[in-house]
Amino acid sequence: MISAIDLRCEYLARPMGVDTPQPRLSWTLWSRERGQRQTAYRILVASTPELLARDEADLWDSGKVDSDNTCHIPYAGKPLRSLQRCYWKVRVWDAEGRPSDWSEVSWWEMGILQPEEWQAKWISAPVAEPAPLFRKEFTVLPGLQRARALVCGLGYYELYLNGRRVGEQVLDPAQTDYEKRAFYVVHDVTDALREGGNCVGVMLGNGWYHQAVVWGGMSYGEPVLLLQLVLEYADGSRELVCTDETWKTHPGPVLKNNVYAGEEYDARLEIPGWSEVGLDDSDWQPVRAVNSPTQSLQSQMMPPIRRTRTLPTVALSSPQPGVWIFDMGQNSAGWARLRVQAPAGTTITLRFAEALNADGTLNPESTGVFATHVVQTDRYTCKGSGVEVWEPRFTYHGFRYVEMTGYPGTPAPDMLEGVVVHTAVQPAGTFECSDEMLNRIHRTAIWTEISNLHSIPTDCPHRERCGWLGDAHVSAEMTIYNFEMANFWAKYLEDIETSLTEKGLPTFVAPGKRKIGEASPDWGTAIVQLPWYLYLYYGDTRVLERHYPTMKRWVEHLQSISEGYIVSAGLGDWCAPGSVPGNTPIPITSTAVFYLDAVLMGKIARVLGQGEDSRQYNELAQRIKQAFVERFYDRTNHTFGSQTADALALAWGLAPEGEEQAIADSLARDVMEQHGGHHSTGILGSRHLYWALSDYGYGDVAMTILHQSDYPSIGHLFQLGATTFWEYWGEPRIDEQEGPRSYNHPMQGGFDAWFFYGIAGIRPSEEGPAFKQIVLRPQILPGLTWARASYRTMHGLIVSEWYRDGNRVTWKVVIPPNATALVRIPSLEQELASGEYEFELMV
Repeated sequence: MISAIDLRCEYLARPMGVDTPQPRLSWTLWSRERGQRQTAYRILVASTPELLARDEADLWDSGKVDSDNTCHIPYAGKPLRSLQRCYWKVRVWDAEGRPSDWSEVSWWEMGILQPEEWQAKWISAPVAEPAPLFRKEFTVLPGLQRARALVCGLGYYELYLNGRRVGEQVLDPAQTDYEKRAFYVVHDVTDALREGGNCVGVMLGNGWYHQAVVWGGMSYGEPVLLLQLVLEYADGSRELVCTDETWKTHPGPVLKNNVYAGEEYDARLEIPGWSEVGLDDSDWQPVRAVNSPTQSLQSQMMPPIRRTRTLPTVALSSPQPGVWIFDMGQNSAGWARLRVQAPAGTTITLRFAEALNADGTLNPESTGVFATHVVQTDRYTCKGSGVEVWEPRFTYHGFRYVEMTGYPGTPAPDMLEGVVVHTAVQPAGTFECSDEMLNRIHRTAIWTEISNLHSIPTDCPHRERCGWLGDAHVSAEMTIYNFEMANFWAKYLEDIETSLTEKGLPTFVAPGKRKIGEASPDWGTAIVQLPWYLYLYYGDTRVLERHYPTMKRWVEHLQSISEGYIVSAGLGDWCAPGSVPGNTPIPITSTAVFYLDAVLMGKIARVLGQGEDSRQYNELAQRIKQAFVERFYDRTNHTFGSQTADALALAWGLAPEGEEQAIADSLARDVMEQHGGHHSTGILGSRHLYWALSDYGYGDVAMTILHQSDYPSIGHLFQLGATTFWEYWGEPRIDEQEGPRSYNHPMQGGFDAWFFYGIAGIRPSEEGPAFKQIVLRPQILPGLTWARASYRTMHGLIVSEWYRDGNRVTWKVVIPPNATALVRIPSLEQELASGEYEFELMV
């Protein structure tokens, strides 16, 4: 038998605020039987759980649909209204035509579907305030059945009802190009309200909307608020509590806040009961109604930023009198939670950095002080009432070390703890092997990545905090193997769209005002690669349709700037050891990217039924490849001239037919003979280096690179104290030339995807996207005695684990129901149905 589980709407379980008129529904299947698959399904959608319990679908009954599809099935029932909750369940038929039981009931709630349904007004403080408080008292009548708060507070907001904070999100809403679109968030506040008098309060912070300190100031305006509280009663009536001129405002205890510079808070200025009924607010000022700051209000359909873990202090030192250094033991992004007891008026200053000087004092240089002209700093002034616990609201920092000054005593280690903060994407994959060095590299990649997921894929969590397109496409597949990333990357693609130049081309950075101008070929390729990954890994064709015009325009642009199909502009193989860019000529990497974009566009056009486009892109790709080989390939030495060039040629199909192994041989010789077993690749080459070596019989060379402990290597960075991937390779000369480099840059960790699709061999297939068809091809590396990985896909959990004993390998795999797998290894090639399998192999 078979059953449907893990019901999702637009990738999310029980989402609120769905503002797509035809939401897409998905589920996965569970069965203990080998070879089970779905042959048909039936979806029921109802307005109440009672109707659904009786199998009465007053909104949509799909009927029995003969299909094995479990992903992205559009709702096709009655038109839905704003804020409507839809309950749904699904039944499936298995390979023998037997019906399953009905799934558990799930639901989704709609957002605002028509702009005119917004009755709230945008409001602000009458004079500029760094973090104003807003409040409004209102009455809830008897019979309240449901209450929803729809809020957009720019730049950041905290929502309170009757004195209690609503939700666990922080640094909300997500960053966007605010003049184009801003996100509202829906909160279920039914249980926070009571019959009779109630009070709603909001605190605003500057966020990215009013970032007026760094990079010359990038402000869109002073903080603004829009809130619509919807009260629904048992008799069917509805009442709205909306922001308007009747609200009041007052300065709060946050004196300063900036995402780069930090936050200052004076607890003596707190207003007890400010968001509760009965406060004497006679000295509060009327708010000011303002024009809408954005063209489009959209629901935030991605995970919010949250506190995800805490880090205890692992060491406490005092390099100077009155100066205390707290070591959290791990570079990360977030802030410090302070626990202090001190007299009123005592100001504790906390400064944040990734490194220390030789004398043990704080060294903030790697956080970009030379560029931002600020040191990440928080200040807390005590109110003097026992133990006070405080953490900032409207800033975050990249740091390992915290310097404390101003405390009138000797602090204990537990006076500070690190709070890790990032977009709360759910884990999707796991990897572990017998080699602790590889495990450490994998953990380091994860720490680096989560430090840079803050509603956009940032380049670093301190100096720039920008969504550079090049960094994004290099790390995208790594994030997808490790986390549920569909909505995150779909959101970022919209950021790229809202950041386009007047010519309709991507910018280097999205979103925000610091766009840096038209993207180079090797960075702008993100507009083609990212939609393809969302299709390949998640089966999402809607995202291909949405971005197809911009993708076409991009490839046309590349063709227009090419000469004989060679593209010479670009940034190149960024941050290779010792140089910016690396030792690979820019025309090689940019032309390779031009080829990749043409190849992908041929595939995308075919998926979308654009046959003529597909043919033209395929022909273009062949012309690019021919020009690339004629211009750059050394047929005598079987190389394109560098590790990066050869790795990209092997990974992207640019090698002359029949020359692949010879190029891999040359690549391995370059690593071992020309570079002493070290890599010479930047972010483009490193992304594919280890796969290229391992897939052509040089897994030992890949392992040699990863086990080096001298410069340049990851092991060398570990010896220097790295707990995240550095922007560079620990070269003082580069720091002197370019300014001190960051110690937290995920662009250097894109190769982590190889642990999954290389060592464990879990690969997607274009013939069955979203892992409907799986390619299993593990690379059994010398020196490893075992490796295991799991990956939760749109079709369920895939597991691949192998154990080596001499020349004998035991390989165990799990293929989820309704999926098939192509096993492709030298001694075995066959197609498998779903189920659990074990193979004995000789290597």
